[in-house]
Amino acid sequence: MKLLTRQEEQILLAIYHLGEEAYLVNIREQLKEITGKYLDVGSINKPLKRLHERDFLATILGESTPVRGGKRIKFYSMTEKGFEALAQVKSSHERMWQNVVLPTRPA
Repeated sequence: MKLLTRQEEQILLAIYHLGEEAYLVNIREQLKEITGKYLDVGSINKPLKRLHERDFLATILGESTPVRGGKRIKFYSMTEKGFEALAQVKSSHERMWQNVVLPTRPA
């Protein structure tokens, strides 16, 4: 299985943490909270599409409301394949960091 990019990993983790509330605006806010960076919508949408195409994500359209001008919200959820991809990345990170002791530096 092809490893995830760092951004794809962070998006999947954001979706995992958001659960049933995983839609674009919330994903964006979750990523800002985690990374400290406010990403533009396009830089989140493109990886979301890739993850969906690779069957790591499923989408469900919510009901339309007048608040959004009749537009429906697209909710994201992780598939089994998405969980497997995250598990592979986590395992890889753990192996890479095994026995690493960073020197402490005075502030």
